[in-house]
Amino acid sequence: MNEMTSLVYLALDYNPITGTIPDLSALTKLQMLSVPNTNMYGTLPQSLSKLTELRLLFLDDCGFDGNIDMLMGMKNLTHIYLEDNHFDNTMDDTSFAELEKLVHLDVSNCSFSGNVPGHLFNISSLEVIDMSDNTLEGELPAQALSDVEETSLKFLSLHSNKLTGAIPPSISNLKSLMTVDLSMNEFSDDIPSEIGDLERLSILFLGRNEYNELALDDAQWLKNLTSLTELSLKSSNLIQTIPDWLGSSLSKLLFLDLAENALTGTIPQSLQNMIDLTVLILNQNQLTGQLGLGDLIYLEVLLIDDNSLTGNTDDVCVHTITHFVSDCGGGSEEPFEAELTCECCTLCCNDSNVTCNDSEWLGNAEGIWEFGFDRVRWAFDDGMISPFVNYNYQQSVESSEAALAEGVEGP
Repeated sequence: MNEMTSLVYLALDYNPITGTIPDLSALTKLQMLSVPNTNMYGTLPQSLSKLTELRLLFLDDCGFDGNIDMLMGMKNLTHIYLEDNHFDNTMDDTSFAELEKLVHLDVSNCSFSGNVPGHLFNISSLEVIDMSDNTLEGELPAQALSDVEETSLKFLSLHSNKLTGAIPPSISNLKSLMTVDLSMNEFSDDIPSEIGDLERLSILFLGRNEYNELALDDAQWLKNLTSLTELSLKSSNLIQTIPDWLGSSLSKLLFLDLAENALTGTIPQSLQNMIDLTVLILNQNQLTGQLGLGDLIYLEVLLIDDNSLTGNTDDVCVHTITHFVSDCGGGSEEPFEAELTCECCTLCCNDSNVTCNDSEWLGNAEGIWEFGFDRVRWAFDDGMISPFVNYNYQQSVESSEAALAEGVEGP
């Protein structure tokens, strides 16, 4: 390494290299170390701490393990991407405490335990905190959130941990937030209405928690979130009806998930104001009446099974839907008639089949640094859907091209 002492950037991304990180302490001018998506493994060398000029550290999607203690004093680090490794650190209020220049911190799926470090919310330069898919416990640091005066935080993902207690109302101090994913934890109490003060929110995932019962019509704070493109309140103890105002107030939605609740009444046709809606998940509720929704021409995922809807799905079947599940089970071998008639469903269920459509349709905010932590796709058990691809149009073009290749006129 002595002949490389002037090296500033070292990038080995997406190469089939294997082995451990060697002693790089001679590279005193190194500002970026990037080895993501390689076959590198093992513990990180303590000598990394001697790279005092290092700003950008990309170690994601490898096979690293052990601890990351040597990083905790590297005060010039601005971007840390460690996701999808097997570290064994326990997070507390000393973790990353000296790294006051942080801009991006992604330690998702790193096998971390402990608590969410409260001081992170008071690093004014920090734009991204992704600590999802770990085993973090305890409550969110309410006092640290209350103390926030200046913030650049845009992306906060803590989903799939073991966090408890109430979501602090002081989360509303994080005025720059555009993505919040607190789903799949053990939060309780009420969803704080102060979330409605986060008017820049584009993505809000709060589902799979243990909140108190909430009539969706009482969640008037949602009306303030007019920039939302994705909303998930799956399994959030919602009751009563879906209000008519939801379709007009949240007309920019591409993704709406209200599944696994106790919602009753009919599906309001005002949802058709969400003209770009791509994913609509309403299964496992107590909804009745007709489906309608024929104006939602961009739907690619429509899940309405395990309800009590009746009639037919003709209105939406004029469009191609990639994943469409409803209660259209029945037939000659079934002792009952189907609740719905569906000519275009990709999967038909009936109430006696409890394992029908048992895939996870979560669409969590999995931050990808290569894409600036912006949404590029929803990854479901049954495939991927991108909000930026018009699948109906693409299928039409492909059909036309195939028809021309056969020497006949396309659609």
